[in-house]
Amino acid sequence: MEDESKNLMINNPFFLLLSSVSYSYFLATYIPKGLARVIFLLPTFYLLSIFPWYFSSSVLRGVLSFFVTWITSFKLLLFGFNKGPLFACKNYLDFVAIAIFPLKIKENEPPLNLSQSFKTLSSIMGRYELVRIFNKPYLATSLQDFWGRRWNRLSSNILRQTIYEPTQNALVGVVGAGKARVLALITTLVISGIMHELMFYYISCGMRPTWEVTWFFVLQGISMVFEGALKYLARVKGWTPVHPAVSNVLTLGFVSLTFYWFFVPPVWRSGRNECGFRPRV
Repeated sequence: MEDESKNLMINNPFFLLLSSVSYSYFLATYIPKGLARVIFLLPTFYLLSIFPWYFSSSVLRGVLSFFVTWITSFKLLLFGFNKGPLFACKNYLDFVAIAIFPLKIKENEPPLNLSQSFKTLSSIMGRYELVRIFNKPYLATSLQDFWGRRWNRLSSNILRQTIYEPTQNALVGVVGAGKARVLALITTLVISGIMHELMFYYISCGMRPTWEVTWFFVLQGISMVFEGALKYLARVKGWTPVHPAVSNVLTLGFVSLTFYWFFVPPVWRSGRNECGFRPRV
């Protein structure tokens, strides 16, 4: 009976998810920040990586690989260096909620006191609000506006903290501020592409990546650099600014066309639901 209970827990993906986050909160907190804590979090990263395989729906695997395998892992990576949203969590419930779900604690919300008589679930959940993922992307007037401020702000913010800012800070003293920003931008878009390839890997039941999705994001990064250079040249030459309506059409047209070229083929080729295997812990 005891063995059956253990097997049920091991085969329960939500138990594995909760236990991995609990391990990070109760044990990793006592490890000094930096590389040592990140190494200590490796078992958690592993469990988060196999979590989507427990689900038969390809769509669900794709969604979970984004929110859990990618975003939760990157939040914990920041936590390893005492940064990011998890570092600000002062209790276990906040840590779990912010780690797993696209939530943030409301501004001016007092700390949750678990020593008091336990509150109702509705009052506890009232402490949080959903992170605004999209900000009217159809109004974007430039690629920088689209990718940096309007499209999937959840991934944009986490990539900025984990990839862009550290890369820029590491390079600014070597190549200068301007080149550091460009290289940090390209690096960030490459990592974004790789993480999207990972999502397709889960959706397609482990098919070998074609790297089309990665090239899509590389192209977006190069185009953003070119766009910035054109804007700078326009200011220097005193050219008449492009009307926002025209910029909007050009931006959405470019994103849509390149999306069709690079994203649609892998989706058509990877339409599989049941993978026929279960993950091993």
